[in-house]
Amino acid sequence: MYTTTGTNPAFHPPASTASARGAQSVPTVIDLVLPADPAHIATARRHVAAYLSRWNLGCLVDDAALITSEMVTNAVLHGQAETITVSLGQCGTPASPKLLITVTDACSGESMPQVTFPDCLEEHGRGLYILQCLALCWGTVRSRSGKLVWAMLAVNAT
Repeated sequence: MYTTTGTNPAFHPPASTASARGAQSVPTVIDLVLPADPAHIATARRHVAAYLSRWNLGCLVDDAALITSEMVTNAVLHGQAETITVSLGQCGTPASPKLLITVTDACSGESMPQVTFPDCLEEHGRGLYILQCLALCWGTVRSRSGKLVWAMLAVNAT
């Protein structure tokens, strides 16, 4: 497992937040590469929660952790890749800040994820429905190197 960090110039935190937390030293983009193993679903959730707290976005922890968990679970169960990458990025504008969560796997041969509505007795199949309910918007992208599922959350002013 490894994490990389960077700064996204598209996100400009409010001056009071930036000065309070030392904006230059706090990355606004992180990539977490994990083995595609169910044991690392909780690892992804913990890292998301930790970075959101560090970014002073604690109000998003519950929704972002649940969305991450569902996307990572789908990648682990259906992606057939050795590793997955979870990325968090602050984006948007100062007036309308957003959080972008992506999960990438290296499996490009499979069909793209679709929302399903399982029978009430089914144990699985609700992950993308949950994502659809919580996220501002979401989608999928296929590339030669695999598949990416993304979700965006609005950063509500408190």
